Amino acid sequence: MKIAIICFDFKKSNLRKQPWRYIYEIAKGLQAKGHDVFILTNSNGEADIAGIRVVGVSRLFIPLKGEPREVLDVLERESPDKVIMLLGLTSFLRTQFRIKQPTIGILTSPIYSLRELIGNVGLKDLIRYRKYTVVHIINSLVPNFLVRKWSRKFEHIIVLSQRNRERLIKKGVPDEKVVVIHPGIDEDFLELLDEERVNRIKSDIGEDKTPIVMYYTSPLTLRGTDTLVMALPYVLKRKSIKLIILSRPDYKSVLKEEEKLKKLAKKLNVEGNLIIISRYLSPEEVKAYVGSADVVALPFKLVLSDVPLSILEAMALGKLVISTDVDGIPEILEGKGLVVRPNNPKELADAILLALENEELRKELGKNATKYLLRWKRWKDVVEEFSKLLG
Repeated sequence: MKIAIICFDFKKSNLRKQPWRYIYEIAKGLQAKGHDVFILTNSNGEADIAGIRVVGVSRLFIPLKGEPREVLDVLERESPDKVIMLLGLTSFLRTQFRIKQPTIGILTSPIYSLRELIGNVGLKDLIRYRKYTVVHIINSLVPNFLVRKWSRKFEHIIVLSQRNRERLIKKGVPDEKVVVIHPGIDEDFLELLDEERVNRIKSDIGEDKTPIVMYYTSPLTLRGTDTLVMALPYVLKRKSIKLIILSRPDYKSVLKEEEKLKKLAKKLNVEGNLIIISRYLSPEEVKAYVGSADVVALPFKLVLSDVPLSILEAMALGKLVISTDVDGIPEILEGKGLVVRPNNPKELADAILLALENEELRKELGKNATKYLLRWKRWKDVVEEFSKLLG
């Protein structure tokens, strides 16, 4: 079967991040099963990415209209049997749908109401970080009748969490059309840690046995890193800790966010307890760093993907994860981690102290997390589910 996958910004540098990781694993897996797969993306000049054929166009979608002529021309020329399309709610802001092939949509992004956005992030930061938040704001304003109308054009719409499934159904998408297929977990994170490497990291961080609280992924304050720094003074009143932030410096703006966190820590007089490691780390290095943590804190205000892979990875390593009541996170962490409200430093600090001071709880939830992830789908299982939908 020939399959076209329509995905924005598909490039090598994005393959470790969501939603591109999800798309990449689907494409790679379907190709391995003998399907002829190509990615249709807004042009980046690459004809092949990680062994997958790529076809570039200048743009994939015209707001309030639909797919541009050049996308339709590629589909006509390539003549795929099926189309898989990465969606956001803005994909339903259209007046036409001219793709002739049977189409399956993948909605990996969260579905927020405007009230949730203001509550989670704050109006001030919604405006300040409009480069990142504008798409979420527009998504929250998409009328339900448009979602209901254009969802009829899809054979299925894949979501990553039960929460997103319920929200799409509430918007009028037929329940039999919405299918939950969680992202997979890397086998590497289920293998035993390299204890020598972990101990070396602990030694580099400090000779004493000060507990380590770890955050990793983008350091944007929209991801809750400022909440984490603001929680430090509350924690330090009762317990000395080191907060380690593994920063992924994808863009210049990320370096500005790092400086902002350092200034905030200095203002709060906790700079001696904060370490920001700002460099690209291999998956093996990330695993070792996360393995060195006593607690992993990921207090997201917003997420790009409904089920963050960072949470799954930390759980697979048996870590107690503290995260927020955002999107699909609570359904993953129930009985296996701690969930707090976003943008709430005091509540986050209380959860960190609970985790560090109650060793029995920490071990129990960490063990529950590992057991849960051992049963979690691998990427090959995700591909298998897609194969069944393709027919």
